Amino acid sequence: MDTLKKYDNVYEVEFEQLEEGEKKSISAMNEIMNAQLDITVSIGETKEKLEKIAELGVGDVIILDKHLEEPLDISINGRVVASGESIILDNKLAIRLSTIKMEDDEN
Repeated sequence: MDTLKKYDNVYEVEFEQLEEGEKKSISAMNEIMNAQLDITVSIGETKEKLEKIAELGVGDVIILDKHLEEPLDISINGRVVASGESIILDNKLAIRLSTIKMEDDEN
């Protein structure tokens, strides 16, 4: 099949001349370090059929896959990167890091 076709309405695009503006020094490391990331802490998970979820009401209990003593998973932008334990700090729930996963760790 021939991919070349003849077009009658082809024209050359013209752009305005670019002008050199004010030059600013860019610090890549500074930009990276100021990036905001989403941090989430998971206390556990479970799977359930939609029918049972639709029947849930106030006071019902959902049993998770983790035991009370197990560390909580800490994720950054959806990827688990560490684990820790929950603590109370300034009357707020917080997490104390206990392990940081290395890049070559499987889980």
